[in-house]
Amino acid sequence: FLITRGYIVIKKQLTPWLGFRITPDITLEKQETIEIDGEEITLVDQNNTDFKLRLKYLYAEFRPPDISFLTSMRSEVGMGHMPWLDFEEHINPYRCQGTMFIERAGTFNSADLGVSMRGYFGRQLDEYYMKNVSKYYAGRWGSWHVGVYNGPGYHATENNANKVPEWRLSLRPLPDIVPGLQVHYFGLYGTGNNETVGEFPDYKVHLGMLSYQNEWVTFTGQYARTWGNASGTWVVPGTDQALKTEGYSFFANTKLPVLDRKLNLFARYDHFDPDKNNAVTPGDDCYDLVNGGLAWEFYHHFMWLLVYERIMYEKNNGGLGKVPVEGDNLADDWRVQTVLQIKF
Repeated sequence: FLITRGYIVIKKQLTPWLGFRITPDITLEKQETIEIDGEEITLVDQNNTDFKLRLKYLYAEFRPPDISFLTSMRSEVGMGHMPWLDFEEHINPYRCQGTMFIERAGTFNSADLGVSMRGYFGRQLDEYYMKNVSKYYAGRWGSWHVGVYNGPGYHATENNANKVPEWRLSLRPLPDIVPGLQVHYFGLYGTGNNETVGEFPDYKVHLGMLSYQNEWVTFTGQYARTWGNASGTWVVPGTDQALKTEGYSFFANTKLPVLDRKLNLFARYDHFDPDKNNAVTPGDDCYDLVNGGLAWEFYHHFMWLLVYERIMYEKNNGGLGKVPVEGDNLADDWRVQTVLQIKF
């Protein structure tokens, strides 16, 4: 039995143009250390785990007025959303089952300390789309999000002086004909958070995605190329050379014509190569993830999921989020989950 997410969200709109949010999150940690006179003291044994409460979001939100074509703008100052994962999780609603493709691979997570601005291109879509398809990021011609962050994400403190610009651009090319069709690009440029041989390694991401949503079906397909990761651990051992990675992911969901369309059938496939240039191993170091199952939304945002998942490692893969290790030969991971989400 596991707790995979445990949010307590506190929001307050102080004025029409100013609000705030604070969100602690539950995580499972293997150990905790403190430093006394330069010596690290372990408080929790490495072989034991404990549930910890840590900060996920803490930001002030400013709402500037519309500027012509740029509408519904929001600015977050503090520990806020990075441009990509919150957006993707409002298309793929099954974050309670596990993290999205790029976070599962180990590249970055969903929040960081910084300043950002987001908004829509044009007004919102019509009421029918908002009610029957999605009310999130529903700009008529698309949406955008730009920001500058410390870089390591909310899991870690900053170890360098680097600031990481990040951006997302989502375009809805046919809002009157196919309103659910969107094209997306996400990018960032910086350095990783771990110094190796006197330098901080490169940290760059280019990610493109095509998505489609209607009353019955959701589909996404994405492709990513990255150099290094947020933590700065994806490097050729003994050097500051960031590993080049490549991967792609597909997700599909359909509402079944039973239980008042509250029963969903979904599936996902990820492929990720952590060493595209074979700088660490001669090859055969990818992993493939497949999952699928049923989700029953028995009340608004309350869901039961039944999911099968399998991760298949090639012989040199070092594990999710790890540098490849020649000859590691990990066994496949598989699990059957039943997941309950309660959200209000």
